[in-house]
Amino acid sequence: MAEGAIRLIVTELRVADLERSLHFYQELLGVPFADIERHEDDDVPHAHASWGSWRGDEHFVRLNIYPRGAGAATCAVLGFTVKDLAVTHERLLRAGVEVVAAPAQKPWGRTASYRDPDGNEVGLTELTR
Repeated sequence: MAEGAIRLIVTELRVADLERSLHFYQELLGVPFADIERHEDDDVPHAHASWGSWRGDEHFVRLNIYPRGAGAATCAVLGFTVKDLAVTHERLLRAGVEVVAAPAQKPWGRTASYRDPDGNEVGLTELTR
């Protein structure tokens, strides 16, 4: 990456029910979210999932989940890689999660998409080895 180039490091979802969304992402998908927390400078409960480090890791990225408050829930499309799409797909079906696109083979791997509790589309891909 060129010096001074811009890159995405944080994505934030504003959700209707923080605990319900955390269950979806953490328990059903396996996203490594930490427990719900509050910072000293505010009292808003939220949860973070991070990959890499804030300090100098060029691959750092964070996903935050916050309650929507008085505003509308976020409308987004997210994508994650998974080790075994068939296992994850079955777990999501058993939990009653809406399937947007059933698992299908694509050039980059086996891919499917689902709706999270707030209607966001969540794509899952088992990368071709």
